[in-house]
Amino acid sequence: MTETFFADRATLMSPRTAKYVEAMIRADFDYNRWLKEVRAEEAKAKQTPATGALGRLAPARIGVPIKTFDDRLLRPNAALPLTAKAILVRALRRSHRRAKSQAPKARLRRWLEKIRGAWDDFQSSRRRDSVYQFLTSVFAIVTHFKVRRRTKRLLRHAFEFANLSVDKNAEPFSAVIRCTCGDGADGKAISKWVRALRYVARCKAPDIGLQTFMKEAGGINACADRYTKHFGRGHRRKQHASV
Repeated sequence: MTETFFADRATLMSPRTAKYVEAMIRADFDYNRWLKEVRAEEAKAKQTPATGALGRLAPARIGVPIKTFDDRLLRPNAALPLTAKAILVRALRRSHRRAKSQAPKARLRRWLEKIRGAWDDFQSSRRRDSVYQFLTSVFAIVTHFKVRRRTKRLLRHAFEFANLSVDKNAEPFSAVIRCTCGDGADGKAISKWVRALRYVARCKAPDIGLQTFMKEAGGINACADRYTKHFGRGHRRKQHASV
């Protein structure tokens, strides 16, 4: 809402009500602080004597006090004029939509932080199988967004998470690994993990765990080799030779 909007409706709302509604729209609205500031402004205005055109004090104008709905506005379950109600409802809905739109981004960031935690656990662990937890986390987030056709959104937030330039054409598994492990993994290891995960994505049944599937297939290296043989460069060279 703008000041012009409230000025056009001055006949419907008192100054305090207009300030209250305008303040409600702001995301950082604090009722106690707002009420304290308004009371201070009103007290200051009452203490300032009105002066006439010649600099003399103007006589106070005495009349019947106009009853506003300020006090009723601040009471729970108070009956408000229709226009004020509509403005407040719109402000609350706008604030709710803003918070709702920020929720998925926060959840995605927490998911990426969880994957980074899995990487840290893998780095600090001496167990050989600890890498599977990290790869399982990477596989879960990529397939989740791929099924929903939101891979570009995942890439954008992953690169922002790592403070890197966004590459919308990056391979999803590779991008998530690089953005969550930092400089902790070399290119050869990442390439092997990506090929293994792509093989899992093509061949694993939904009811089988990633670690179980990979071990039954011979391990990470075997999955990476199978992807190259059946779906990668080796497969393409074999098809080309048979033509």
